[in-house]
Amino acid sequence: MPLYIEPIAGPAPIIQVIQSARREISAGVYYLADRPILAALKAAHARGVDVRVIIEGKPYGIRPWMVRKEETAIKATGATLHLAPYRFTSHGGRYAFQHSKYLCSGHECEIGTANFDWSALGHKNREYLYVTSNTQVVNAANAVFNADWNNQRTPAYAHRVLVLSPGTSAAQIISVINQQEPVDIESEELGPYAPTLDAIAAKGALARVILPASINTTGKRDVAFLRSHGVQVRLMPKSPVYMHAKMIVGSHIAFVGSENFSQTSLQANREMGLLLNGRDIGELQTQFNKDWAITR
Repeated sequence: MPLYIEPIAGPAPIIQVIQSARREISAGVYYLADRPILAALKAAHARGVDVRVIIEGKPYGIRPWMVRKEETAIKATGATLHLAPYRFTSHGGRYAFQHSKYLCSGHECEIGTANFDWSALGHKNREYLYVTSNTQVVNAANAVFNADWNNQRTPAYAHRVLVLSPGTSAAQIISVINQQEPVDIESEELGPYAPTLDAIAAKGALARVILPASINTTGKRDVAFLRSHGVQVRLMPKSPVYMHAKMIVGSHIAFVGSENFSQTSLQANREMGLLLNGRDIGELQTQFNKDWAITR
């Protein structure tokens, strides 16, 4: 079962990838503080696995002392730690992030919407995790990590395999929205970003959107814009589950990844996601319908 849904799955899918690693583990994550994951990384290092981690050095809303505590905990596992390359934390004078959430061995990757912390994994958030041993995906994700680790340009083929920011993610996500037939969308943030908003608005009543009830004033304006075009938008209460996922599903193709539908996320951040089909479509649609039933 490659698709996992939080808060049901907990950290187990990520830990499984770590435990099965034979030579290397590479994690490119916004925030890493989950104790079971840290313990699994420590055990991997102890058995001779090369563990490397890239995190965001200035995560939004997290105080510097908390980041220092996070860094100390990661280094205590024996992992080698890098903060995100400068080019992903400064973009045209605007702040941007290392916002991806992925972890790979040499033969397997977990890519998803969840930060590696308590809230995301098994407790509070709606999240989607995807575990795959697809060789193209594993090679592409590891190539992205190695490029970031060495502060180099990501190879072009990675953009053809992954939904990747900065670069090609906006066009890929809009293509998922534009597929014929209805689409269902879950996201923590809606914008502001005119291309994605306009694509959703063009679907009219064929689009259903779930956002958290805690959206800000800008988000509320975006909701009003979509509703004025007939889009069905509902808000999910913060409890019992907080909507942190970033997911689009239609009849033919789906997207799951770290990207919010904002300009910063799609054009400046380091983000990573996947296009899915087959049985994953049905599982995502089933979960969306369950979430839709508890929104207002």
